[in-house]
Amino acid sequence: MKKQALLIVLGCFLVASGIKMLTSVELVIGGTAGMGMILQHITPLSFGTLFFFLNIPFYFLAIIQLGLPFTIKSFISVTILSVMSEMLDYFFVFTIPFPLISSLAGGALIGFGLILLFRCGSSLGGINMLCVYLDKHYGINPGKTLMATDVVIVGSAFFIVGLEKVAYSIIAILVMSHILGRYHKTAPLEKNNKQLIEEENGYKTLPSKTKSSS
Repeated sequence: MKKQALLIVLGCFLVASGIKMLTSVELVIGGTAGMGMILQHITPLSFGTLFFFLNIPFYFLAIIQLGLPFTIKSFISVTILSVMSEMLDYFFVFTIPFPLISSLAGGALIGFGLILLFRCGSSLGGINMLCVYLDKHYGINPGKTLMATDVVIVGSAFFIVGLEKVAYSIIAILVMSHILGRYHKTAPLEKNNKQLIEEENGYKTLPSKTKSSS
């Protein structure tokens, strides 16, 4: 339990650091994190505050679709990330002069941070919870939902940060997605969610028959 808590804190720190790298050069990413990164440009609120409140509506979906333990862990992770983001903004001010480096490093840090959270049965809430809901109730592919929401969120950043920074933001998303796709395949959370969906839809795989001894 102690090890899992430390991994959640480490995962949140990696994600917060990645977001800090991206926001330092006005880059964005998908999901509720991206929404917070965009809204902080047009509101007086900080990213940490926006990210915390943007996730609140999705907890109701998480309780229904993924269970209370997962929701509690996700709430804790979102809270830790929000606090860490505030602390990084307060104690560290830096700007990497090359947006490409920020997009590559930021995307990688966020990707590895999310993997740690997923392996602990947690997440950073938001759009992922919506994807599970739409998949189970309407059969909408989660990948399509994620892609559509990311396109809308990152595309809307064009009016705030410009085309060049949107292009670098897309690079960050691709790096993050590649890392998640490569290393998240055996994560326990993914297996549990897949089994849950199969059971509730009546598609649970029957156990294989054992060979009779001769």
